[in-house]
Amino acid sequence: MSRTAQYLHLLSNIGIGLPADLWVPATENVAPVLANQASIGFYQELTKNIVFSAEGYYKTMDNLIQYKEGADFNVNGTNWEETITTGKGNAYGAEFLIEKKKGNFSGWVGYSLSWSVRQFDELNNGEPFYHRYDRRHDLNVALSYDITDTWDIGVIFVFATGNAVTVGSQGYGASNYFGSGYFNSLINYTSLNGYRMPNYHRMDIGANRKKQKKYGESTLSLSVYNVYNRLNPFFIYKGVNQSNNPALIGVSLFPIIPSISWNVKLDFKKMKEIKLNSIKD
Repeated sequence: MSRTAQYLHLLSNIGIGLPADLWVPATENVAPVLANQASIGFYQELTKNIVFSAEGYYKTMDNLIQYKEGADFNVNGTNWEETITTGKGNAYGAEFLIEKKKGNFSGWVGYSLSWSVRQFDELNNGEPFYHRYDRRHDLNVALSYDITDTWDIGVIFVFATGNAVTVGSQGYGASNYFGSGYFNSLINYTSLNGYRMPNYHRMDIGANRKKQKKYGESTLSLSVYNVYNRLNPFFIYKGVNQSNNPALIGVSLFPIIPSISWNVKLDFKKMKEIKLNSIKD
């Protein structure tokens, strides 16, 4: 059981579009986040070389902050403290890990099942809603195999439930004042963060060739990031599809990326011995 105070707040936008996360400090008007967390864990050696662990937790948080309806970090000339509202939240779930540490074949598999919920009196009609970074499922796999004393290969796979974002159900224009000809776009929402972005997943592979040298160790690495070229959306926006119908369009950042690198780890003790031996000779 623990109780903590955090003096930095994460302020995230709740709509679609380019993510804009800000870290803002606690001030005289904005209290720090107070959290209470209880957890319980289990650890077991399945064999001499394989271990399993599990942990469950429940966390409550007070003094959380979020933008008010219609506000964001682009409000010109307005102190950010005037654009937020305060509320509470909770997070709970379980984490599991199985790991093999030694041998030609080694690696680990980690999985977490979790919920993260927020509630603000001034947002979503006072009803709870999922946090942007609520991730129901999170899976990480890292495996490696020593083919020989020189060569080894590795595979990494990650999967995560998509972020929760707010998608408007209705939109219309509203004039700032009569006869101005200037309109703001107003959006109605069914529920805050009621839409899930596509799940994130990718696989990376790599191979390393290590050789011991007189001066240390030389490593040649070949790797491929995002092997099957999964286009994971970094953000989404409203647009039109090929049929010219309204649609949500995803913008991805990193496709498949091959790379090659060479690293040298110098052992200064060996280098010193080599130098002394050459002087003697």
